[in-house]
Amino acid sequence: MDSTAREEARKRESSERGTRRRLLFLWCVLVGLFGLVAYHVYELQTAEAEEHLRARSERQSTGNMTLGAGGESALDGHRGYIYDRHGYELAISVETPSVFAHPRKIQDREAAAVALSQALEMDLGEVRRLLSSEAPFVWLARKTTPEKGAAVKALNLQGVGMKRESKRYYPGQELAGQILGFVGLDNVGLEGLESTYDKYLRGSVLKIRGVRDSRNHMILTQDSPRLNTLEGSSVELTLDQYIQEVSENALERVCRKFSAQAATAVVLDPYTGEVLAMANWPRFNPNRFKDYQKSDMRNRAVLDAYEPGSMMKLMTYASAVDGAGVRPNDPVDQNRGKITIGSHTISDTHTIPNMVAETVVSESSNIGAYHLAQKLGKEGFYRYLRRFGFGEKTGIRIAGESAGILWKPSKWAEVMFANIAFGHGISVSPIQIAVAVGAIANGGKRMRPWLIREIRDQDGHVIERGAPLAVEEVISEKTAATVRRAMERVVVEGTGMRAWVDGYRVGGKTGTAQKIDPRTRAYGNQYMANFIGIAPIDDPNIVVVVMVDAPKPQHSGGFVAAPVFAEIVTQVLPYRGVFPKSVEDGVMDPFEAAGARGRFVEEGSPEVARRPGRPAECPELVEVPDFNGKTLWMAVEEAQSACLWIKAENSGYVVSQWPSAGTQVPSHTRVDVSLRSHYRQTP
Repeated sequence: MDSTAREEARKRESSERGTRRRLLFLWCVLVGLFGLVAYHVYELQTAEAEEHLRARSERQSTGNMTLGAGGESALDGHRGYIYDRHGYELAISVETPSVFAHPRKIQDREAAAVALSQALEMDLGEVRRLLSSEAPFVWLARKTTPEKGAAVKALNLQGVGMKRESKRYYPGQELAGQILGFVGLDNVGLEGLESTYDKYLRGSVLKIRGVRDSRNHMILTQDSPRLNTLEGSSVELTLDQYIQEVSENALERVCRKFSAQAATAVVLDPYTGEVLAMANWPRFNPNRFKDYQKSDMRNRAVLDAYEPGSMMKLMTYASAVDGAGVRPNDPVDQNRGKITIGSHTISDTHTIPNMVAETVVSESSNIGAYHLAQKLGKEGFYRYLRRFGFGEKTGIRIAGESAGILWKPSKWAEVMFANIAFGHGISVSPIQIAVAVGAIANGGKRMRPWLIREIRDQDGHVIERGAPLAVEEVISEKTAATVRRAMERVVVEGTGMRAWVDGYRVGGKTGTAQKIDPRTRAYGNQYMANFIGIAPIDDPNIVVVVMVDAPKPQHSGGFVAAPVFAEIVTQVLPYRGVFPKSVEDGVMDPFEAAGARGRFVEEGSPEVARRPGRPAECPELVEVPDFNGKTLWMAVEEAQSACLWIKAENSGYVVSQWPSAGTQVPSHTRVDVSLRSHYRQTP
């Protein structure tokens, strides 16, 4: 029993010691906390009282007010303007009223709904729904018209107010709509250049220090803010609004005439790479972007890629001349108009007697293009296509740009090799083909295309400035001149006669590409009608590409797209200060190796007797040939052979002559001919 009692006494003593230790620890903690509080009180009231109280007062009574993009303020930042190359306003910002309501403060919501629906021209049910909300604040109409804002103000309704907001406006309406894009209600760019350059256009955020009252409202600003900081930077484009309008109007006419699904055109300065116009049809008005389908907003000139068709023969010919030493008069076997590769047969639309390398382009021979590409081989041809810029983005800095499709030669079956040579089995964007032909126009250099000339901040300082950039030398200057001669021959006597422009020497290439049916994944019964041209061909100023999607009933590039090129060039060249050369009386130099329409020579000039095809001796009487429907140089050449000479009243194709065909006249008689840009249609 004694041992048990001793054990219990020991346990009680141990428990009491633990309790005393815990009480001691707690007492120490309390003393420590009290000491910290006492020290803090001492610090506030003595050592640093003035500094701490001042800082605390400032924290409670001052703050920042954020203005501008994303700010919670009655002041909205204006987006910067977008201009064309001459300062024409393409996108601006204007002040418009926005109507809001405090539903709880409106006494008669039904009467207010009826009045507001009439003033705002809104659905009555929608206004009722908004006013029946128990939220303290609702928007009724954002960025409405000044007329509607004035109508709401005249109602003088309690609980209904207005706020001035900045709204994006496009003065040109549909002009360059797909390029510019549009912005949302919050002034953030959603498509096009408005989206790509949103960080420049949207403007800055401005924070202002000020004094706040007990309800945290700013009552006095302490800074003098520079409100122009709220303004976005301005963007100046390389586009020319006149050339853009001319191109868009030409596309609309051709699409309506041939019931086409869509069309695009690019006008490029070949020496600088500046995009002067980038037109699309159907048109798109960014002021009413909600009224359009997504497909209408696409900038097809950059975002879409197509099989170029026979336009590709220019690059095939250029590659063969530059890389394989092919000369314009080198014979090319047409294989009687058909060639079989494996189980596939490639054919031409017509036989070409005595075909040479240059007529592969002017007469658009598929078989001839394949033979020219063979001289380089698959690898060599592929290298030239890459140098022309196919299979990669051009660097124009438009979001979503297509790189097109160019498979590596290891994947080319022989028939694919042939197809690529004449424009199938490869896809390119309109801007890519314009840049490639621009290299032919400027003497061999591929230029980077660009749209942004300049970006300036609110104070007029240049943030960014565009400049011409030569990416690489694709072909030699001599090769480029050789290809341009072939391009002129396309217009003078080949598949592109409808691209003729009175008073100017122009050249180009037609293309008619069969489209792939998306349902069957095979070639269907719709076509792309294409034309790419240079004007003037003897002193290039612009490159124009025209692509018309699914025209009908006609679908050839020469019939549909070539006249669009002529329409654009006829208006653009004089506007750019390139005027037609005067046509003097006399004899026109025949279309010789240079491929030019040449110069006019006065009667009796020694050069007349030296021309090829002129008989050494002429009979006393000769019969006048029939010149109707022939090009001027063809008429001159035939007249020389008949011991006659030509006086031309115009340029183009012969539509009338005097003396008439079959008349017997003395040798060296002058034949007066009238010419027009239209030619006599033949089967």
